[in-house]
Formats: sequence, C-alpha cells, structure tokens
Amino acid sequence: MKLVDLAVKRPVAISMFTFAILLFGMVSLSRLSVSLLPELSYPTLTIRTDYDGAAPVEVEQLVSKPIEESIGVVKGIRKVTSTSRPEQSDVVLEFSWGTDMDFASLSVREKLDILQLPLDIDKPRLLRFNPTLDPILRLGLGFQESDAASSIAQMKNLRLYADEQIKRRIEAIEGVASVRIGG
Repeated sequence: MKLVDLAVKRPVAISMFTFAILLFGMVSLSRLSVSLLPELSYPTLTIRTDYDGAAPVEVEQLVSKPIEESIGVVKGIRKVTSTSRPEQSDVVLEFSWGTDMDFASLSVREKLDILQLPLDIDKPRLLRFNPTLDPILRLGLGFQESDAASSIAQMKNLRLYADEQIKRRIEAIEGVASVRIGG
C-alpha cells in the first residue's frame, strides 16, 4: 500500500526513477558484448614426431613411450594420451584449467631437448592444438592405370605433385595447422 501511495503522491519522482533505471539498462545493454562462440583455448599441447618408414609398433616403442615417460613429470599435466600411426606419433598433453600454457610449453620443450631419440627420427614438434578436436580434411588423388611400367612413374609424379604443389598451397591457408602426405 505504501508504494502505491508514494506513486500517487509523487508521480514526477517515480517517473524520474523509472527513467533512470531504463537509461542505465540501455547503456549497459549497448556495452554488453554477446558472443555465440567465445574465444576459448583448451589447455592442451601436442607433441608430433615423424619417423619415416616406421610401422606403428616401432613408432610406439621408440617414440611415443619415451616421450610419455619423460613428459609425465611436467607440472600441471592432468592426462597424457598418445596415438601411434605409421610414420607418426602424436602425444597429447592435457593440462589443468588455469595453467599458464606459455610456461607449460617451455617446460615441455626443455624435457624434449633432454630426451634421447634414435637419430633417424625427425625432431619433435610442439603444437598448440589437439588433433582430435579439430576437423580433418582428407584428399585422395588418383590416375587412370594403363600398364605397370608407366603406373610406377605416374605414382612418383603424383606424389611429387602432392608434395610440391598441393601441400604448399594448403599450408598457406590461414588456420591450417598441419598437412601430411601419405601413400
């Protein structure tokens, strides 16, 4: 009852109070940022190592396992998973939320520099993305097979074309993290 009596006795004060609330609401609304997809970076690092000509079992024994063992002592790691494919090892490190990723990548890089891998293995690359979370595009190239002698030459030419032309063009596209040629 008191609020109704106040509104009847002082209509100008109530109007000004209502106007002030509306004004503050509009100013706040105009400065409020709305994002459907907020900028979010997952606290993960990927150690990718290439080992040309190696089977998945060799990659796991000579690359993935030693990397997992040496990296397991880095501060803030929550989970370590690895994937060993022919000629490639991916070791994904998941850190706790709030971990300083610059410091974490520096710590991981120090551990990788100490690690002794076989000489024919490429130096491990530290990537700031999780390959299981990102989309993958697979392209297939082919040719008309005529005879066995010319098909080997055609395969070599197709591989050379994929390495020198297609890979370079795809890597030049913004947002592409890695391109791998297989086959």
